Amino acid sequence: MELLIPGLILVALMVYASTRIKKSAAQAFEPETIDTELFYFEKPEGFLTVLNGKPELDYEGYSREFGGDGAEDIRQGRVEVRKIGNSSLKDAVATIGGSAKITSKTTEVIDQRKYLLIEAERVEKGAGMVELYKLTESGRDVIELKITALEETNEDVARKITGIASSYYVK
Repeated sequence: MELLIPGLILVALMVYASTRIKKSAAQAFEPETIDTELFYFEKPEGFLTVLNGKPELDYEGYSREFGGDGAEDIRQGRVEVRKIGNSSLKDAVATIGGSAKITSKTTEVIDQRKYLLIEAERVEKGAGMVELYKLTESGRDVIELKITALEETNEDVARKITGIASSYYVK
């Protein structure tokens, strides 16, 4: 009997902690505005911002969903933003072409800033990947948005990826 009360208290604390952890994890995948000194975009529901990720990246995030058969350990979508110091668009495109097969190039202008949109394909861990780059020059640097998705991405994740790319701009 004397162990029953402390045991019940311990169980109640564990249930409370578990509930708080689940609630915090669910909130991490909620939509939010990513607004830094360098860039802006809308992160959709289902994507998680990585904290304390790769130091060379200005932003890193990924989708909740993983791939299907043969790609169970690969996220359906990943987002990265990086500043490439002392570089030009030509150099950035050459780097992309060295690691993936470029399938299309287009340009767009947002607030009088020119962006180069590149789609490329490559294989990662045996799975086909599609990469979308949105590049622009900022002073002597290139700011690169890179979105990587499985070729077999579900429609919902593909729509969210499109939303990220269309809302992204450099300040």
